[in-house]
Formats: sequence, C-alpha cells, structure tokens
Amino acid sequence: MMTNTQIKLTPQGYSTVTPWIVSPSTAKLIDFLTGAFGAEEIPHSRITNEEGCIIHVVVKIGDSLIMLFDSRKCWGPTPALLNLYVADVEDTYNKALDLGATSVTDITTLYFGEKVCRIIDPFGNLWWLNQRVEEVDFTNAEDMQRRASTPEAIAGVAYIQSSLNDAMLRQKDFF
Repeated sequence: MMTNTQIKLTPQGYSTVTPWIVSPSTAKLIDFLTGAFGAEEIPHSRITNEEGCIIHVVVKIGDSLIMLFDSRKCWGPTPALLNLYVADVEDTYNKALDLGATSVTDITTLYFGEKVCRIIDPFGNLWWLNQRVEEVDFTNAEDMQRRASTPEAIAGVAYIQSSLNDAMLRQKDFF
C-alpha cells in the first residue's frame, strides 16, 4: 500500500485546477468541442448512470483536460467561462461559428501581444479564444505603459470590455 507521501498531488495529465462543464447534452457538447477545438475524449473516462445520463467524462483540448457531465432538469444553469489558447484564432473562431457558436467579440489584436475573440457555444458557455502573436515583456513597466496608452490599445480594451458585457447579457438567452 502506498502512503500519502508517495501519491502525486494530481493524476497524470491533470493540473491543479480542472474545469468541469455541466450541460444539457454532454454528447452534443463533445461533438462541438471536437469539431471546433480538436477535443479528444479520454478513453474509458465516460460513466453513465442507470438513466443513461453521462455523469462523468473527460476530454482533452491541447494540453488541458476538461471534465463534463449532463445536467438534470431540476438544476439551474451552470454556464462556464473558459480561456483557450489556439494556434490560429481565425480558423478556430470560424469552425466554432460553423458549428453553431455565437460571436460576441470580433477578433481583436491587443497591445499585450495577443489576438482575442469570444464566442458563446451552443450550450451557453463563453469561450475566450486567444492567439499569441508577439512576445511581450510584462516586467518592463515603461514599455507596457507605452503600449497600453496608444489610442489603438485603449480602443481595443474598451471594445473587448463592452463586448464582454454584451456577452454576459446574451448568455441569459441560453437558459
């Protein structure tokens, strides 16, 4: 028998914090995640209950694991807000839209070296999609101040903040 000192803090492949998405149809959500983000279901992770509801399954997107399960009719909505780094934000954004997502923030290049956009998936989850386009030294206060104070930087941040508010208001339409 192993003692607690021999057991790793997290299972293989997990990080300390793992998102868990509850949705009305985990199977359909997996289809969306696979098509839009290249998710892969972890073999042998799916557990169903006696009614056939998925009560546990794990998918991997990039190097991250996400746990999923079906909601019950008497539960309230539990939308997730998730941040996803991708290699090609335009491609990922368009795939998500083709699969039924709603755009809430157009692709915007921001002063801190990322192109970002937001979508709400067909289940009401809000996704930040990010592509790093430049290495930025956040420890250089003078450079960060210069970057953040340009009219383009100010307008970009204002836009993503106002579109976030719009997205949060729109999210209620899913529930």
